[in-house]
Amino acid sequence: MTRLGPKFRTLVLYGAPDCHLCHDALATLRRLQRLVSFNIVEVNIKDHPELQERFGLVIPVVEVGGKVIAETKVTEFRLLRQLHTILGTNW
Repeated sequence: MTRLGPKFRTLVLYGAPDCHLCHDALATLRRLQRLVSFNIVEVNIKDHPELQERFGLVIPVVEVGGKVIAETKVTEFRLLRQLHTILGTNW
């Protein structure tokens, strides 16, 4: 499958090990890597009290460039739409 662009990006997935939606979000991000070139950085909010306070029970959260692009139910369609809106056609 063709990648949509040459630029390297990093998406940050904030979640927790006991969060089934977080596991689903990671699987969704991995499927998207077949279309879009990016790295995934997983952050366990339970290891960071400030992130637990920031996100509370609203996980998973996906960020790119410091901007939240998805939270809770993460879908391929929503992520692709958000990435296109933020980055245009440079992916």
